Amino acid sequence: LEFRRVLFRSVLKANVWSVATCSDVPNVVPVGFKDVTEDGLLVVGDVMMDTTVKNVQANGKIAVSAFDPKTSEGYQVKGTAVYQTEGP
Repeated sequence: LEFRRVLFRSVLKANVWSVATCSDVPNVVPVGFKDVTEDGLLVVGDVMMDTTVKNVQANGKIAVSAFDPKTSEGYQVKGTAVYQTEGP
C-alpha cells in the first residue's frame, strides 16, 4: 500500500493535472501550479481560473486527474475543494 502511495504522489507531482468542476456545465482546465502536501492534500494555484473558482465556491465538487505518458500510469481523485487565499 505504501509503495502505491509513493507512485500516486510521484505521478501527481511530476505531471500536469486536469482539474474538473461543475455548475450547469462541466469545466476542465490544465493546471501546472500545483502540489501534494505531506499529509496528502492537493493544492492548486489560482492562475486565471475564474470559472473553476466560482464553481468551487458554489458547490465544492472537484475531480483531479494526472497521467504519466512515459509509464501510462494515471490517477483520478474526486472530492470536495475549499478555496483559500491564505495559509501555509
